[in-house]
Amino acid sequence: MAKYRVIVTAKDSQCSHVKKGDRMVIEGTMVDLAKTDSICTVALGAINYSLFMLANADDPKAYGRDEVYCLQCPDPETRVIFEISREPMG
Repeated sequence: MAKYRVIVTAKDSQCSHVKKGDRMVIEGTMVDLAKTDSICTVALGAINYSLFMLANADDPKAYGRDEVYCLQCPDPETRVIFEISREPMG
């Protein structure tokens, strides 16, 4: 099974902490802090399954996802939309 680096990019944001263009980079089960602009625990908790699946799935379509897709943070006051993609590691 291939391993993938997952990149989460804020495509749109009304949040004062997560700005449009901010990235979270996940390698395996760890957030790469050197490559990450901001981390929101609410958003991270809500999209965690999708991040794990995309990092490990040979074919994301088996889990109802495309190679690149969008998810929204569940906080209705901030409305951050994240684009989630992946790239092979090593």
